[in-house]
Amino acid sequence: MEDDTPMDFSAPAEITEHAMKPPEATSVQRPQPTNVTVTMDEGGDIAVPDFKGKTMREVADTCMRLGLNPVLVGSSLALQQTPAAGSKVRRGAKIRVEFGTPPVHAGKVH
Repeated sequence: MEDDTPMDFSAPAEITEHAMKPPEATSVQRPQPTNVTVTMDEGGDIAVPDFKGKTMREVADTCMRLGLNPVLVGSSLALQQTPAAGSKVRRGAKIRVEFGTPPVHAGKVH
């Protein structure tokens, strides 16, 4: 059953309708991003100690033990601090303590 019909290979090939269509894009299902909220427990609130009258070493040691970041200004003994004693702060909070010579109070003379 051979077909002995001669073919003209120099003629342009027939372009079918299928060949003219652009390739169809395949639909890829991508997972939708999900919103994730992460909360970190920073160890709760830390009560700031009263540093009045303490040495620089005592203040620094206490701050380090509590996880606070001391900012020490001056020398001698602690006179004032920010935030105030008893304030609640987070771990890593800066505690500014100013040092100096406490004023001398005149006592009563008998």
